Amino acid sequence: MNEVLTNPLALLAVTVSLGLAVGRVRFGQFSLGSSGTLFVGLAIGWLVIRTSGDAQKTVLLSKGVIPSEMFYLALALFIAAVALASAQNLGKVVKVYGIRLLAMGALLPAVGAAASRGLACIIPGITPGSIPGVFTGALTSSPGLAAALEQVVHKSSEAEAAVGFGYAVGYIPGVLIVVLGMQLIPLIFKLDAGKENQAFCEDLDINPEEERFTEGKFRLLEFFIIIAAGYLLGTFKIPLGTLGRVGLGSTGGILAAGLVLGFMGRIGPLDFRMPAAALATVRELGIVLFLSVVGLRYGYRAVASMASGGLPLLVLSLGIALLSISIGYLFGRYILKLNWILLAGALCGAMTSTPGLGAAVEATGCDDVAAGYGAVYPVALLSMVLFTILLSIFT
Repeated sequence: MNEVLTNPLALLAVTVSLGLAVGRVRFGQFSLGSSGTLFVGLAIGWLVIRTSGDAQKTVLLSKGVIPSEMFYLALALFIAAVALASAQNLGKVVKVYGIRLLAMGALLPAVGAAASRGLACIIPGITPGSIPGVFTGALTSSPGLAAALEQVVHKSSEAEAAVGFGYAVGYIPGVLIVVLGMQLIPLIFKLDAGKENQAFCEDLDINPEEERFTEGKFRLLEFFIIIAAGYLLGTFKIPLGTLGRVGLGSTGGILAAGLVLGFMGRIGPLDFRMPAAALATVRELGIVLFLSVVGLRYGYRAVASMASGGLPLLVLSLGIALLSISIGYLFGRYILKLNWILLAGALCGAMTSTPGLGAAVEATGCDDVAAGYGAVYPVALLSMVLFTILLSIFT
């Protein structure tokens, strides 16, 4: 048993297996699907460190139950596959829905920032220095965290610790809310994914009977060119004066590379059009690995934070994420009149939530949610940095 608990590959295999089994259990019309791996990962991640000796626990807390490299590999597989699958309709999506999607990208970070400030005044036990961290954690924004840390780096190590602790506490509630939201919103508002998909195809003049990217085979060379190009693109940072330097990061970089190269299709001898069935398999593999790794790496901290004064921050994070996704859905659906297929992707993109994107793809059964995610993401990224800085200044 100890060999399993200390072997990252064995842990990952057990988590994926149990998580997918849990995801198949239905509660009426609801099931967790691939998101079950996240919940099982949280439980196993807590159990592994909880049962470790003092010396081993110290190592696991510093390095993580699962190496961070597995996190980035799984993330890359998932994002590249989803981007390629949705790239064909990117131009039409931007043309028909562009302005409305940009509005979503600005709205949710604004709602989240307002909720952070307002709820912190109501919930007792919230230290002002932790609010920007909780905000970025609840909206799962690593660039936002970087901006928050940059604002306090000149103050003290205690200020940096407060921001980091707030992010660590806020991240898992933020992930859970958006993942469950993708599953529950269609049930609460009685949305028919099939009808929404049909309406989406009619809006964009797409023939849903035609299987996309059916020719050829899955091309490893082109697939990993997208990942490499995306990582390089994500490293570039644009200086924005007082806002600091902002970049797409690995998620945004790979997403942008996949959407653009997939939309272009062929460049010389390189063909980026790949079969939909193969991309769906890689996508599913990537998301279950990604959610499992997130759970395993954050499980112990999520539980431990509640026992070390983190409960008020946990409640704050839940409130931020819940208000953001609820107001975002109502605004997008009833004011902007967005189709659920794109709105699901836009909500996840506006919260910069990769786990949410996986849940959205599964809940809608349509890869085109990634087009909504990709259109919203750059605006949401910039908005997150801006509101994080404002929270840092005025809290």
